Amino acid sequence: MLRRKTVALACALLVLTGCGPAGKADGTGTPEPVVLTMVSIRDAAEVEDFVAQVDRLSGGTVRIEATHRWHANDPESEADLVREVRAGTHTLGVVGARVWHGLGVRSFDALLAPLEIRDLALERAVLGDAELTSRMLEGPAALGLEGIGILPGPLRKPAGVERRFLGPADYKGAGIAISAGEVAARSLAALGAAAVPYAFEGAPVDRFDGVELQIAAVRGNQYDGALRSLTADVSLWPRPLTILAGSNALTPDQRDLLRRAAVAALPKSIEFIRSFEQQAIGVLCGRDAMKLVIAGPERVRELRAALAPVYTWLEEDRRTRDLLARIRVLRDSTPAEPAPACPARSKD
Repeated sequence: MLRRKTVALACALLVLTGCGPAGKADGTGTPEPVVLTMVSIRDAAEVEDFVAQVDRLSGGTVRIEATHRWHANDPESEADLVREVRAGTHTLGVVGARVWHGLGVRSFDALLAPLEIRDLALERAVLGDAELTSRMLEGPAALGLEGIGILPGPLRKPAGVERRFLGPADYKGAGIAISAGEVAARSLAALGAAAVPYAFEGAPVDRFDGVELQIAAVRGNQYDGALRSLTADVSLWPRPLTILAGSNALTPDQRDLLRRAAVAALPKSIEFIRSFEQQAIGVLCGRDAMKLVIAGPERVRELRAALAPVYTWLEEDRRTRDLLARIRVLRDSTPAEPAPACPARSKD
């Protein structure tokens, strides 16, 4: 009787800790791994280190089975995925932080504030701050969801079809294609531009005055034939990804594992973004069709002054105000990185 109770208790503990069912995967006595389904609206490369870290930290007892580029051309895909995770259709979802404001969650707004995250070094510092990220990840609870982690994303910059976007005057009356988001739309409106939500994905952009996008997307979408300039020293906002789960989809141990995996993935994810951007710059500069231009410190200060109403709006929310204050402390203590630039050409 005692032996049966001991075996039953061991089996119960395996289920509670998410280590896998008691059945054998083969004849060796190795438990089958727990498989968690994850749906992402982005490419596999952007989440692959998170997936790898889950496997590493769990010793292979928990595995992520991922679907990528879910409804990639649908402008409502991110909001739809949030709803499906909430309904329990998927265990995990990966969506852009920009989607949350439109769903009534403001906890990620500070991360998207215009001109605050100036470079990848600062983005890493911000996402590596446990207090900051934990407060941001509290937001989805209002929708019956759990915020699991935040993965870094590339920096979105202004690119012009005909005009150059340097100071505030260059934005006046411009139609600028954006990935839909309330913070981005309000920011461009404050500069006098009309923000037009757009799916991109290689769709033509020459009907706009400009776009907001990362450098690698210019190459990936082959937009350098349409775009004439990209302002290298103006980072409008990053494009981070958030990992979410249903409120009862995970055991406490699984939740802890996934959160640790997201933190562990940060350094390599940042370096992937940096490397991908540098590769794109090398190709784009070789083609010489699109110019990397510099606004300069004075014009950047003018942009920040013009964006004052947006900062006021953001800081109406107490949590956003506190998070922005912490981001600015990190900004002051994190050395700035040089703006992206074309590599020097040999004189030979």
